[in-house]
Amino acid sequence: MKQIDHDQHEPKIDRDPFPWWLLWSGIAVLWIGFWYYGLIEWYSAALGIGTGCSLAGWAIEKTGNRIPDSWRGKH
Repeated sequence: MKQIDHDQHEPKIDRDPFPWWLLWSGIAVLWIGFWYYGLIEWYSAALGIGTGCSLAGWAIEKTGNRIPDSWRGKH
């Protein structure tokens, strides 16, 4: 069996989870700001939410709510 040479000084891959709470906080601030200043067109907002939910539902159904092993961090 052949062995692969590895670089001993290769930096480790950052496998920390994405800070989703920060993303959702930013999105919430944007929604509140748009609502406060009256910039929301409700038909467009409903279409966007419906599209996002449909995309998420489709992705969950296609993947069986599982992610590839290559995406999982090594614990």
